[in-house]
Amino acid sequence: MRTAVYIRVSTEDQAREGFSIPAQREKLLSYVHSQDWTLSKLYVDEGVSAKDTNRPALAELLQDVRSGKIDVVLVYRLDRLTRSVLDLYQLLQEFERCSVHFKSCTEVYDTTTAMGRLFITLVAALAQWERENLAERVKLGMEQMVKERKRPGGPPPFGYVLVDGALQLHPGEAGTVHTMFEQYLQGASPRQIAEQANSLGARGKNGAPWCASAVLRLLKNPVYYGALRWNHADSTQRQNPPEDWLLEESTHPAIVDEHTFLQVQQKIRDRSSRHPRVLASSFLYSGLLYCSHCGSPMRGKVTRSQTDAGNKNAHIYYVCSAKHDASCPSVALREDRVEKALLQQLMQYPKESREAAATVQSAEGSSQQQVEAHKEKTLSQKRKRWEDAYENGLISLDVFRSKLHELTSQAIPPSPAKAEAESTVPDSTNKESFLTNWDMIWNFATREEKRQLTTQLIARMEAQACSQIAHQRNREVILTDLQFR
Repeated sequence: MRTAVYIRVSTEDQAREGFSIPAQREKLLSYVHSQDWTLSKLYVDEGVSAKDTNRPALAELLQDVRSGKIDVVLVYRLDRLTRSVLDLYQLLQEFERCSVHFKSCTEVYDTTTAMGRLFITLVAALAQWERENLAERVKLGMEQMVKERKRPGGPPPFGYVLVDGALQLHPGEAGTVHTMFEQYLQGASPRQIAEQANSLGARGKNGAPWCASAVLRLLKNPVYYGALRWNHADSTQRQNPPEDWLLEESTHPAIVDEHTFLQVQQKIRDRSSRHPRVLASSFLYSGLLYCSHCGSPMRGKVTRSQTDAGNKNAHIYYVCSAKHDASCPSVALREDRVEKALLQQLMQYPKESREAAATVQSAEGSSQQQVEAHKEKTLSQKRKRWEDAYENGLISLDVFRSKLHELTSQAIPPSPAKAEAESTVPDSTNKESFLTNWDMIWNFATREEKRQLTTQLIARMEAQACSQIAHQRNREVILTDLQFR
């Protein structure tokens, strides 16, 4: 008989009962020889669970069964084939349809009788119960570890290393994480953050380049403000309901403070509520500008013209989305006229504008300060370790002096540019006045910077054209409503 020998081992089985692949192969080949059967092929699934039938070697075996290449399937024990009653029934039905026998070399089954089928079903049910019971015990043990504020295994996330089972900061990676949080707060998208990190040579834990989805997962992970999260997702990586999560605060050193983390989560929610095309749009006021007449969003478009001298011009206009069905009487608004009206509003120094400017100043200024503070803290910790080593007699005086010299050379020198900038703006009032000089900001800002600034400051603005001269093209624009974030 043409015999297919199926071998499977998981790490738990091999450690617990010695079901190694060589041991199973030796037993099974001896059995094939004793029955005077012909070995067709060995099918081996190494380190794969029997919780389902999604196994490479088993899939190949079933394909050969359907092709008529096999007369009997031989396993060491039934639980090597499956630990699920439903999967067992489906496999036996598949074997029966193809006139293939099933045999275990250590167990006696006769699937041609009702009693034999009952017996094999009971054995499979016990195997399934053992697997599910083990999974419940493991889950319970991991849950208890989390409640005891201990990490329940797994590799460390980016930014950390494991020291005696506890998370400790990775000096180089922690700085990258901190920068990513600050960049997102300043208005950069996950894609832009990933591109910036890759351009600086930063790589993930596995050496892969950064992508937008990886950056977004990092920004959502509470591990970076010192919290331990467990049961966030199931075995298929689908997110569990938040009420099923376990979250323990202050279990390890944080890279960002909790306030910064919560700010980022709110910004992620705000961005997710808007269409991706709006976020990626090159139009400055896409998703922000609405028609004063009907309240519909205004969409950007580019028009091109050519002068008599042959020069080509391009202008950006915003058109009410309700204009196509003639339900709105509004006219198209040219972008530079919208920008002019917006700057006039901002230059009036309303309270909201000043608060928004202060927020931008804080976000831009804190990034470098916190990076420098993190580096200074790291150097201080290193100095303390060398001092302890010298005090305990572990290193000589010469080595200690050499290490102190290295740390001194790594210290952050005072920035002359920073001191000069601070001297030119002597007090907070002048700083605020400088930041609310929107004409100056707009003159020096790139289009991408203008886009980031408007999306960060403004939640909604409604506009219409001046109605002084009917049907006049390129009329001035009036902002009838301006709402800050």
